[in-house]
Amino acid sequence: MKIKNYIKISMAALTILFAACTNDDFLQLKVKEANDTEDLPSGSAVGRTEALVPGNGVMMQAFYWDVTEGGIWWENVESKLNGWAANGIDAIWIPPISKGQSGGFSMGYDPADYFDFGDFQQHGTVETRFGNREELEKMIGTAHENNIAVIADIVLNHNSGGQLEYNEFRQIETYTLFEPASGLFNRTWLNYLPNAENLEDEGRFGGFPDLDLNNEYVRDWLWNSEESVANYYMNTLKIDGWRFDFVKGFSTEVVKDWIATVGGYSVGENFDGNVEGVVRPWIEATGANAFDFPNFFNMQNAFLNGNLNELVKPSLISTIPDKAVTFVGNHDTEARDGSNEFPDEFETHAYAYIMSAPGYPCVFYSHYEASGEEQKAKINQLIQIRSELAAGDWAVNHVSNEEFVAIRGGDAEKPGLVLYINLSGAEVTREVQTHWANANVKDYTEEYLIFEQSDANGTVTLKAPANGYAIWAATQDEQLAFPEALYVPGGYQGWDPVSAPMLNAVELPNLAGTFRGHVRFTDASNEFKLTDAANWENGIYGDEGDGASGVLVSPGNNIVLSGPQDYEINVDLVNNTFSANSWAIIGSAAPNGWDDPDSDMSYDFDRNVWTITTNLTDGELKFRANNGWDVNLGDAGTEGSLENGGGNIAVSAGSYQIDLDVANKTFSLGSWAIIGSATPNGWDDPDTDMVYDMTSNVWTITTDLVAGEMKFRFNDTWNVNLGNAGNDNSLQQDGDNIMISTAGSYTVNLDIMTNTYSINMN
Repeated sequence: MKIKNYIKISMAALTILFAACTNDDFLQLKVKEANDTEDLPSGSAVGRTEALVPGNGVMMQAFYWDVTEGGIWWENVESKLNGWAANGIDAIWIPPISKGQSGGFSMGYDPADYFDFGDFQQHGTVETRFGNREELEKMIGTAHENNIAVIADIVLNHNSGGQLEYNEFRQIETYTLFEPASGLFNRTWLNYLPNAENLEDEGRFGGFPDLDLNNEYVRDWLWNSEESVANYYMNTLKIDGWRFDFVKGFSTEVVKDWIATVGGYSVGENFDGNVEGVVRPWIEATGANAFDFPNFFNMQNAFLNGNLNELVKPSLISTIPDKAVTFVGNHDTEARDGSNEFPDEFETHAYAYIMSAPGYPCVFYSHYEASGEEQKAKINQLIQIRSELAAGDWAVNHVSNEEFVAIRGGDAEKPGLVLYINLSGAEVTREVQTHWANANVKDYTEEYLIFEQSDANGTVTLKAPANGYAIWAATQDEQLAFPEALYVPGGYQGWDPVSAPMLNAVELPNLAGTFRGHVRFTDASNEFKLTDAANWENGIYGDEGDGASGVLVSPGNNIVLSGPQDYEINVDLVNNTFSANSWAIIGSAAPNGWDDPDSDMSYDFDRNVWTITTNLTDGELKFRANNGWDVNLGDAGTEGSLENGGGNIAVSAGSYQIDLDVANKTFSLGSWAIIGSATPNGWDDPDTDMVYDMTSNVWTITTDLVAGEMKFRFNDTWNVNLGNAGNDNSLQQDGDNIMISTAGSYTVNLDIMTNTYSINMN
């Protein structure tokens, strides 16, 4: 359809016309000319009664600036809708769907043909940047199958891509002749500002020609008629609502009339931080919702400047929450010029805020789909928290530069919540007055697994992690504990959970899901798994990767450790991680000096210490795990104490049994000796020291003995002493004195591993 050619008036004729007519006559003539066409749109626009109304879930902005070119975007969005719906998305905001001047490169904000959705060859392409009409309609259909409303971005203020024509009002050539390939909504200079009827242009944008939205022809084509853009989008394409672009560019009456005519969910982009002076009056005048730019700027200032007091400044959340669409970022605030970009490290903090607060949250595609799986999982968790908990009045309980506590009061269906944000580098704790009396109070972010208990007045002590957040709420759940032990069946012991070593809970009840234990692996390469019972019927855990990733999955692959070696194994079933440490000594005093290999220690399962018996030289030593410096223990400054990364430990030459208690970070260096009436020094100190034979792995001494008695003791004290167990040269703690009947030269051997001895006359 084409508008009837307008009569061109010469300059002379214009002069006569101005002289002969009043100003009112001139305006009436122009209006008559503009409407004198064979192809005016007909009928009246109507709303769609079955249009989806979002607001109970969360909106997804399903694009970012300069999305991937090539006409694949509608297919990309369509492929994600099932997953989005499953995670609580009930609306998608899509970019302008019609063709812009820059064709296949256009993001849609330079509209040329409002009825070309990838159907017509114009502006260098058939498809739009996002795809073709068939793909668009398929995407909309899939959205509706998932009960997701489709909100179309609509650009009413300006157009682009017109041809040059002589503008008789401005008496210059302007790019205002639009003869779109769709044949619908042709436009000339008469339909753009300024013109004789409307001189004022409320919002110039980028030099584009601005539509005259008071022009009856324009209004009919955009929203009033049955053939209008709004009616077509709503009733043919099945669009459910509108995001009005750049609403500062035109009158509030436009949006109000649009909504009254075709209905549908509506939200405006009023890019301004002034609540009372700009955004709220616009909402009241139009009846539409608005993006909460005041809250966005508050959050941006709060997190950029480390001052959470900014969060309590005026916003739509605090003034008209039912009309607030809250967000952490969008295509206008992402890093194109850096002026409005939100700090990456605080994106999830901000999402915790908007998911907890009143308003209708909108998630930005880039934050969700292009910021890593960890952030995506956190946003999903926050959406779920909102769905389960967020209701009722919003009240700030405490605010300072680094802490923010706010409460939702709940309703008949949801308990409400407490949001606790912490910007400090340490965990914080605060008593909070809630409406939950004598209740279990749970952190739904799972940062803390142990419930807190409120008192009869509803007062409860809550925590927030360093540089993080927690969201607490009353729960009917009972505190559940993890198993008290895990079993370690593997090839080294025949894959039998019944006889497998166990890793015990670090503390009971095991609320944290952490386990620790020691296992002696006997093979060069040892494969094993973890079970939470002495069978293969319950929880089975293995490695996520090739056996050494440190990440547990169920059932997973076999975990692999080299051997033969003793290991301390640590498991965290909350974070699904495991680690294994074998301990050794290294240093100038150790057998191999500071070079690899370290001198491995073994684990004494009776005494619960790591131990090694060896000969040292004058020098220094340290303890380290897994032949690396990531985990090492050294001198803490007091005798026998250790600390992570501590200093070197000075030792004198000699034979030593070295014990290491990793849990308590203590160590001891000791040696064995003989004492008694048969020994050189009798029952008095000093004992007669033995020497460790590293070939035979026994303590030995050759010395003169006299007729009498003797015993073995450790470190010149009676705390650890060995005497006769009564048969076969066996020994026991605090055993009987050993008899020497004849004086002479003897070789005395002590085998600590078997608790046996031998005494042979030379």
